Amino acid sequence: MHLPRPSPKAFAVAAILVAGVAIARDEGTRQPQVAPAPAAPAAATHAPPLPDLRAMRLDPSLGRFVAPVAGGRAVLTVDARLQERLERFLSEYQTPYGAVVLLEPRTGRVVALAEHAQADGGRRGFALRAAAPAASVFKIVTSAALLEQGVLPDESVCYHGGRHRLQPRLLDDDPRRDRSCVTLASAFGKSTNVVFAKLADRGLSPELLRTEAQRFLFNAPIPLGEGLEVSRADIPQDAFGLAQTAAGFGEVRLSPLHGALLASIVANRGLLVPPRIVDVADGAEGPGEAEPIRVVDESIAGALAEMMRRTVTDGTARRVFRRAGGPLRGVSVAGKTGSLADRNPYRDWSWFVGYAPVENPQIAVAAVVGNGTVWRVRAPLVAREALSDWFAARIADAGGGSAVRTAALVRAPAAR
Repeated sequence: MHLPRPSPKAFAVAAILVAGVAIARDEGTRQPQVAPAPAAPAAATHAPPLPDLRAMRLDPSLGRFVAPVAGGRAVLTVDARLQERLERFLSEYQTPYGAVVLLEPRTGRVVALAEHAQADGGRRGFALRAAAPAASVFKIVTSAALLEQGVLPDESVCYHGGRHRLQPRLLDDDPRRDRSCVTLASAFGKSTNVVFAKLADRGLSPELLRTEAQRFLFNAPIPLGEGLEVSRADIPQDAFGLAQTAAGFGEVRLSPLHGALLASIVANRGLLVPPRIVDVADGAEGPGEAEPIRVVDESIAGALAEMMRRTVTDGTARRVFRRAGGPLRGVSVAGKTGSLADRNPYRDWSWFVGYAPVENPQIAVAAVVGNGTVWRVRAPLVAREALSDWFAARIADAGGGSAVRTAALVRAPAAR
């Protein structure tokens, strides 16, 4: 797909997200190579002010969410009814920490930024924080880097051990003990950590993975609103630290909003549409859609999309989504799960980032839940309910509720 060079105005929103780093392909060898980064175009000097999302609230007179901006007030794109349903769901399950974000991949519009923090007295702001470890969601970044280096989705790797913990000796091939063999695509869907560690050890460098993380918006502010934290990805220089991080065990933190953007990049065939949350600011229409930015080649995004689809049909999210009914009946979903625990204090984190429908993506979702030793709900179920609520609202707006109407929504033409 040919895209025009983004204008300076577009880069006021998006240049800070994607630094224009290119990764060179070496056709003759599997050695990782990183091309020099071209200079990022200068941002426009008059970028619009950002709303303070920490002070986001429902205005009953409008039935809309609003937030202060530059001494005035912004009316946000958040769907008040959807937001209320999702926050009630999180509250009913008494999630110690939970958030779910919904956004439209094609437009970047944020339609839900819901949260609940039972463990923090209901204090707000968790949806904006990069508090949770990215865990296996980071395998999206690792997979993109591996695919860029020529690893094929059906490339098989044999291994042993590493189900719950990685060790340096597991990175070496051991024909006597390596009795299990899986492809990259299968390892992604079933989150086989040691396979990602071995592939990263063979074919990636710290510089290459750090560059790929930057392309996927890590280590830079996302200009959506005040209070949104930067997602940090600390890529170690040592070989084993690199392998651990590539497999999802590194010092990588992810905000829920950023998680939804990761899914939307894949849904958009490798394009980033910068997110927006301001509908109207002090009576003036908010900023329109920014020009999309190419993050990865369409072929790479297509391979990631297929691996995310298999995660839901045959992988770690199968159990949750195979039971989906009602508005999600007949709707195909693609996604990636993640789970990792913080030890002090103990917090059992779970993730799901994804989008639907696979054939014609209309909505991207990211859900994260931080539980204690006893839990009531985990992130994949929260994401399923969020998608179900979104499709239910679309069906209602379309004038009915049936599997046939759901299928019609799935086949709806692209909005762009």
